[in-house]
Amino acid sequence: MIARIIFLLIPMIVLSDFYIERYFLRNHPRYTPVKRLFWWLPGTLMLLFCLALACCGKFVPDDIRWIKAFLILLGIVVVPKTVFAIISLFGRLCRCSRRNGRRWNLFGIALGIICSLTMVYGVLIGPQKLRVTRLELAFKDLPEAFDGLRIVLFSDAHVGTFNNGWEHLLQRDIDTILAQRPDMICFVGDLQNTQPAELLPNMALLSRLSKQGVPMYSVLGNHDYSQYFYGDSVAKKACEEGIKTLERRMGWRLLLNEHAVFYSKDKRDSIVIAGEENCGVGHFPDYSDLSKTLKGVDRKAFVVLLQHDPKSWESRILPKSHAQLTLCGHTHGGQINLFGLRPTMISYHDDYGLDEKDGRFLYVTCGIGGLAPIRIGVDPEIAVITLRTKK
Repeated sequence: MIARIIFLLIPMIVLSDFYIERYFLRNHPRYTPVKRLFWWLPGTLMLLFCLALACCGKFVPDDIRWIKAFLILLGIVVVPKTVFAIISLFGRLCRCSRRNGRRWNLFGIALGIICSLTMVYGVLIGPQKLRVTRLELAFKDLPEAFDGLRIVLFSDAHVGTFNNGWEHLLQRDIDTILAQRPDMICFVGDLQNTQPAELLPNMALLSRLSKQGVPMYSVLGNHDYSQYFYGDSVAKKACEEGIKTLERRMGWRLLLNEHAVFYSKDKRDSIVIAGEENCGVGHFPDYSDLSKTLKGVDRKAFVVLLQHDPKSWESRILPKSHAQLTLCGHTHGGQINLFGLRPTMISYHDDYGLDEKDGRFLYVTCGIGGLAPIRIGVDPEIAVITLRTKK
């Protein structure tokens, strides 16, 4: 993970230190060689930490606490200096254009401190929150036997991130899901970070979801394939089969481009729960097959479609199926929301929340976890969706 953004991290670490030394420290009479050593020491250690994570031979370390520590130190050591340097440089450009830019330094200091505290909050506190989102959606073609059907949706567990100290948060999430008294539970992908072994410490906990007499349906997300697992083709194949085996061992009904029929209590009516494999765009794996997923499904049937990536809703699901409700995850809601702006809004038309077109609905949940354990303004979420028959 760090290797993919190292081209951004190294300039942040090095250039901000160089800029501050060049314009604020170098000419100071008390800036001795010893003080210069202490000035460059934190940045040098961060640079070494960054390179060590980038060269560790895995997408992320097995112990996610290394990533948490790196993000906290990044927020304390690097972010405030980077923000100050950018603001101060802008102020210098203003002075060069004969405008008063001296106050930009004070503004840079204040903004740097705010950004630092925000990032530390995002790592230490943000991931520990949980929000239950409740929606009621009405459909003309929903059989009356399913009026009031309660679906509990969650996604992007990234269970490996809960290991080594945050297992109690996963316990809380499972308890919260079951406390909603669901008629069915749906999980829409990214159960692991990179490999199935991450699930082993929490197998008993995750198995509780299927042992309450409530149907538990799931699909795979991009992290549930071997894209982020470093190994040869044999090891990658074992990784992909391993996550499937563990989900089934936990009693989850894993849908791989297939569908299941959910019957009413009197067995007279039914709806279809369809699960499509990940519909990747760009560098994400694409194993989706919508026609195979819905093969044999009557055009009059009410379909709840599970798909990890919401980009497929407008590009494939709407034009090529009649699925009335599509449930997705993948985006994590950007994990950062500042003044209503999320980074995922740049590349995703539907990056979070509810969308509707011609009486057909999409809900994208921001998930309960994440590979990078940081949440700012986007609380982990469990969604409770109640279906209603439109009279």
